[in-house]
Amino acid sequence: MKWLFLVHQIHTPNSKERVMVWRAIKKTGAVLYRNSVYVLPYGKERLEDFQWVCQQINDSKGEASIFVSNAESQKEDLAIEALFRKARSEDYTALVGTADRLRSRIHSSRKRKRWPDSQRSVFHKEANQLREQLEEIRKIDFFSNPLSKKAQQILNDISARLMSPEEQMTSAPVKNYSRKDFQGKTWTTRENIHIDRLCSAWLIRRFIDPSAKFVFGPENGLPADAIPFDVYGAEFGHHGENCTFETMLKAFAIHDTAITEISEIIHDVDLKDHKFGRSEASGLNLVIRSLSDSIKDDHRVLEIGSSILDGLYQSFSEQNKKRKT
Repeated sequence: MKWLFLVHQIHTPNSKERVMVWRAIKKTGAVLYRNSVYVLPYGKERLEDFQWVCQQINDSKGEASIFVSNAESQKEDLAIEALFRKARSEDYTALVGTADRLRSRIHSSRKRKRWPDSQRSVFHKEANQLREQLEEIRKIDFFSNPLSKKAQQILNDISARLMSPEEQMTSAPVKNYSRKDFQGKTWTTRENIHIDRLCSAWLIRRFIDPSAKFVFGPENGLPADAIPFDVYGAEFGHHGENCTFETMLKAFAIHDTAITEISEIIHDVDLKDHKFGRSEASGLNLVIRSLSDSIKDDHRVLEIGSSILDGLYQSFSEQNKKRKT
């Protein structure tokens, strides 16, 4: 396996500058390999990360160099990989502990007869911060530590516990459908499409009905003979804490890690609850919002937006393949 090695020396006596360098290295996800030598799995983005750290060290009147090398043996590869697994296990373990304590506090609070909205708001804020931390750890989890799933499960449980009684009542299971029964159909939704409607239309054409036709219009003027989605009362719409995109994934049993990641981004944008803490949410929201505001033809918005989603899907798919190898 190919690795990146950062060899450095910091000469400045300024403790603030030393801490800044240490934080910059830590942010890359690198682990200490030898004294003053840090390592990362090779990748173009990680090389750029190390180059920025080098620049920061040189600006602090230190010395830094980057080397690319293969390990001497598979045994050495495994030893380096173990350093990353240990580091990420420590990160996830700390997060899991904090999340578990938050879950216990929520459980204790819900036992009381009266649970003020202000308390629920505090818990939501803490949960969102933990989701952001989880996303930051995942960015540097190069070897898919299994503790990631445990952390996500606890955070999902926290989200469920924070749901209001009204939200819990609408969390009915989604009915399952066969994709073969939905070929060559006409689908319809509200005009001026944004994140959930655009992405759901992309999902339909890419994974459910490749020959799908779409009709966009005012909600009270949609064709009765078309399949509605993301409109009030539609089966393919919001259900409980699921946005339309998530509902359709469940309805058509679409199991794909890359699609699941995209669904988390869409959820965070559409429902604004930061459930998954996806850092990509604000960027995708800005891009899609800009398309919707500047182009008045929904079919054109869908065409351009689909190209963006195709690229996002390919990127996540390639990342997942690398993690498995």
